[in-house]
Amino acid sequence: MSRLLILLYIVLCFEIGFFLFLLPWVSWWSDNFFVGHYPWISSIAMNYFVRGAVSGVGLADVWLGFYELWRFRRQLGLVRPRPKR
Repeated sequence: MSRLLILLYIVLCFEIGFFLFLLPWVSWWSDNFFVGHYPWISSIAMNYFVRGAVSGVGLADVWLGFYELWRFRRQLGLVRPRPKR
């Protein structure tokens, strides 16, 4: 895969991760069409366990971004390969 695509993938992982981590705790989460018109969706969306699960998926996505950045650093030339013994 080219360097540009890998960098875009890493940036996308960070953006989606931060979005999913913060979204359940802002007012957008509770002030939307579906929550206002369907009470069963409201009861699910306002549950703290569901909010925590969505935030956990966001943290996992941020971790994936760090992991891919860690793997990609050799291709960027930031780290030299280890000498073989």
